[in-house]
Amino acid sequence: MNYKEKKKEEAKKQKKEKFLEEKTVKECPVCKTINELNAKFCQECGYKFFKEGSEKPKEPAPQIVQEKKEEKGEEKKVEVKEKVKGKKKSFFSQAQIESIKKSEEEFRGRQISTLIYILKKIEIKKKEETIRVKAVEVREVQKQETVPGVVYVTDRGNHRLQKFTYEGEFITKWGREGSGDGEFINLLLGVGVAIDSEGNVCVADRNHRIQKFTPEGEFITKWGIEGSGDGEFKLPQGVAIDSQSNVYVADFNNHRIQKFTPEGEFVTKWGREGSGDGEFKYPDEIAIDSQGNVYVADRANHRIQKFTPEGEFVTKWGMEGSGDGEFEWPDGIAIDSQGNVYVADRANHRIQKFTPEGEFVTKWGMEGNGDGEFAWPMGIAIDSQGNVYVADTFNHRIQKFTSEGEFITKWGRKGSGDGKFERPYGIVISKI
Repeated sequence: MNYKEKKKEEAKKQKKEKFLEEKTVKECPVCKTINELNAKFCQECGYKFFKEGSEKPKEPAPQIVQEKKEEKGEEKKVEVKEKVKGKKKSFFSQAQIESIKKSEEEFRGRQISTLIYILKKIEIKKKEETIRVKAVEVREVQKQETVPGVVYVTDRGNHRLQKFTYEGEFITKWGREGSGDGEFINLLLGVGVAIDSEGNVCVADRNHRIQKFTPEGEFITKWGIEGSGDGEFKLPQGVAIDSQSNVYVADFNNHRIQKFTPEGEFVTKWGREGSGDGEFKYPDEIAIDSQGNVYVADRANHRIQKFTPEGEFVTKWGMEGSGDGEFEWPDGIAIDSQGNVYVADRANHRIQKFTPEGEFVTKWGMEGNGDGEFAWPMGIAIDSQGNVYVADTFNHRIQKFTSEGEFITKWGRKGSGDGKFERPYGIVISKI
């Protein structure tokens, strides 16, 4: 700044001070513009003047100064900085404020919708988890209440008994070839097995005797010798136990049924060789229903005979053939909780199901080694759920089905290791 300009500015300043001292003008506190003394508003920024001694508002209204852009001639908003509670504020036009408010409302709306959606999802997930947990608990309770127990299988070619879970997991085994306690001679024919009320296992041993074991396979007792007298056997085949733990034995080559006390004392007998009512040709397996009635698979007569617990003839059904209700060497026999009778129709490679009176219900199976196919099925058992277990003898395995014959699972193959078989025959389910 040169000397003249400096002098000019000083003169202007002195004039301003003189006017202010004389109270002929007043200065705008916002933009520092000099206005006439009686002016109500600043001629530059529009600030409203107040009389001396009057109280000024704590938050004076915002003011916006319009300026012209030199190049484009566009209006530009200039912020007026005011100290309101020590904060700096920015002000917008009414249209912009409305637009901002609308955007904020839309944003809040979207946030609320999203939050509601998330809360609903969380609620649904919680309900699904609750349902899943309850379903698992129900399944566990059902499993505990209705576990069919364990499965015992006579592995005749390996001269032993094997014990499994109802899903086929190996538990234990006992037995070996011989004639001592806990030893077996199975030859080529079947070996029956049954469970008493205490879970003890009775096995028809081809040493012309019955052996009894604990559920763990410890020897308890035995009875029988070769012969045709009371309590004597010629190749005992099937064995069954009633609710009183009485033991029934199919005395195969003596063509009769013998009944014993739980300790092996002779009670009664019935049957002789023949094809009449109450006569047998190689009686094979035995089953007992909830009423104590005795069902016998009369193998070479190709029929099923039903008796009272004392051996009185009740009824019979079946004949040689491959039609419904016909048999080719009926072998294993089992009864479900409804009294339905299941028969392993050995040479027809199938299972047949009948009413307690012998009326045909259904059948399944054919010759083969696929699921649901058989190679001489011999043993059969039913768990508390009505599932059917079949000793698929010459396929060296156990197959499990529903009561209507739908395949569920299988286990075993030929061999002598744990869980393997050499012509499995007898099979029984125990809850203990």
